[in-house]
Amino acid sequence: MGQKTNSTITHLSLKNSDWDLKYIEKNKEESSLFVYKNIKIIDYLNKIFSQYGFIMHTCKIKSTNTSAIFILFLVEKRLETVKFYSNNLKDLKLNKQTIGTKHLLINNNNLINFITNHVLSIGLNLFLKTQSITIKVHNLNKNFESKLVSSKPKTIEYQKLLKIFRPFLKNNFNKELLKLLFIAVSERNSAKLIAETINLYFVNQKKRHGFGLFFFKKVLSTLIVSNFSKIKGTKIVIAGRINGAPRANKKILKIGTVPLQSFNLPINYYESTAFTSNGTFGIKVWVCDAKKH
Repeated sequence: MGQKTNSTITHLSLKNSDWDLKYIEKNKEESSLFVYKNIKIIDYLNKIFSQYGFIMHTCKIKSTNTSAIFILFLVEKRLETVKFYSNNLKDLKLNKQTIGTKHLLINNNNLINFITNHVLSIGLNLFLKTQSITIKVHNLNKNFESKLVSSKPKTIEYQKLLKIFRPFLKNNFNKELLKLLFIAVSERNSAKLIAETINLYFVNQKKRHGFGLFFFKKVLSTLIVSNFSKIKGTKIVIAGRINGAPRANKKILKIGTVPLQSFNLPINYYESTAFTSNGTFGIKVWVCDAKKH
């Protein structure tokens, strides 16, 4: 029965657990209002980041008289081609290379600054009806690259792992997926990143689903036992018309240890839906994080 529940709920009372949503309510009615607003804010942030080619890893919201939002995000692609329909492009202060009249190629730093200063701040001010909103963002790609630069043993191990995955590196799309999985394994609470990476594969690959399952199992089983890993194991359930089968089927990938019945281990859960020409694919991911020492 454990696999049918959201395991995150049963682990909220763990010692040293940090709540992502914090607020100070004056009464019970205001508490429900804070919960509703936080859910709407997270949905809004997910949509905005996905439109610009980013994956939001974690969103922490602290609501009092002012609102503070801290976002961990992941870059899906190195450079994003974005269309801006704005007559006042000079005010954006972006380093841009003009491709067409209003078709710009923008690097990730300038793009994230544009999102936080010109999109999120305006939208959240209209929703919360307050001017005191602080938004901080942190790039997990830069964090992973800085770890490789600062640690020579990790750089050597990273190169060794790339040699193991050499058969998968012939395709640029597989390289992007591999980088996403590297970052997902090296971060805690990464069930969403793994689910979104699998979602990305099924959306872009109409066939070869069997190869995708082999790819994810091979990569994750190798990365989890490496020094990069901060997780003990993961369980992945994928349901849909795999390989274009006439009827839906279910595949289960279990890598490492994922004790869903235990209350003493941090279990992170996320579910996603991939919309493809072969129908929808339901993706559920459970991740057991290693204990902090």
